Amino acid sequence: MYYGIILTLFVGLIVKWLFRIDPKPINGVYSQPSKWYPLKYAVFYIILWLRKRQTSKKQQVSGDNAGYGRKSRNTVEDMDKIQVLPPDQPKAVDAVYFTGSNAEGQFLVAATARRQNNIVQTIVYLRLPNIGLLELPALPDTTLEGTKENEYAAGGLHIFVVEPMKKWKIKYDGDLLVQETGEVLKVKFDLDWDACTKYFDFDTDLHLSVLADAIAREKWSRKFFDTLKGSHQTHYEQFGDTTGVVQIQGREDIKVKIRGVRDHTYGKVRDWKLLHRYGLQYISCEDGKTLCIGAVSMPITTSRLTIGYIFHPDGRMDAVSSSEFEFYKFGDDGRPPTDFGFRFTAGGVDYDLQVKVIQTAIFYIGDDRDAKIHERFAQFQVNGVTGYGLSEWEYCIKNKDQASVSS
Repeated sequence: MYYGIILTLFVGLIVKWLFRIDPKPINGVYSQPSKWYPLKYAVFYIILWLRKRQTSKKQQVSGDNAGYGRKSRNTVEDMDKIQVLPPDQPKAVDAVYFTGSNAEGQFLVAATARRQNNIVQTIVYLRLPNIGLLELPALPDTTLEGTKENEYAAGGLHIFVVEPMKKWKIKYDGDLLVQETGEVLKVKFDLDWDACTKYFDFDTDLHLSVLADAIAREKWSRKFFDTLKGSHQTHYEQFGDTTGVVQIQGREDIKVKIRGVRDHTYGKVRDWKLLHRYGLQYISCEDGKTLCIGAVSMPITTSRLTIGYIFHPDGRMDAVSSSEFEFYKFGDDGRPPTDFGFRFTAGGVDYDLQVKVIQTAIFYIGDDRDAKIHERFAQFQVNGVTGYGLSEWEYCIKNKDQASVSS
């Protein structure tokens, strides 16, 4: 009798579970855990663990099967160099990005994204106290013609590697516009970038928990996994120090000594129309820690992927394993907050992050102003320790009427 009652209750619970309605995506975009989430999470976690284990034993790797635990190249020399843009891939990309800041208010962003047909999407921002925020005159538009074949060079900017994963050069020679006054200044600089951390490879170093969580939230199908593979881009980041002298015609030379992140992205497809949102914070703390924390939403693959890591002064690296950052809580109306905070966990330690934006610049990127990016110089508090850096927030532009700096 008792066994019959227990069996009936058990079957009833199973039936109720099977017929449970899965939650709808929040704001029509951000997938939430379904009834199958625990099983999907466990399955994909094991798959990721096995791929990562195989990679550690494998001598040769192929870019065609990179990501989700596997590297794209065999050596850092093969990674940290100009990449070939496959001629049959119209959306292929090879992009490098450098930023840095300090407590005195200096702030730099210099970036190039090589695309097909000699297009180089180019960004230069240089914030100098007592002068203002200097920017490339072409901004907020970023599409320029390359000035050196197969180089990260356009619009007077030239970025090149000196020693892979250790040293780069950032050169500029041309006009920059002062955002606050509209004044055009003749500017020249030749800056050295030197790594202060090892690199964080998103193909292999993201915490398995955040990847498994992101994939388990989505609806699985053959098309989903084909898209997941086909849209992959290799991306890695590294913190370093940028030093040198900025020469401005008619003014005294200005010494620059800043710390920040640089990244390198390459792959067969980068389509800004598919990237719904991202919100990323890059921070250099006064106690020597450097970190990244944020999330990316690309609904065709993962509508909510937490990303992040911390480099400690002694060289240790902890990947972020969880975060309270949710897109629907922060700026989902297209207006990113300028004073906000959230908590996250890395290396088993809980961190409280507070962000206060000091100054913002806006630019557009993509074939037809496909995305709007808010580049924000900010001050941070990480468990009470002050830091400076970048808070970069992106929004996909669905309505071209939104493609204006003021909107």
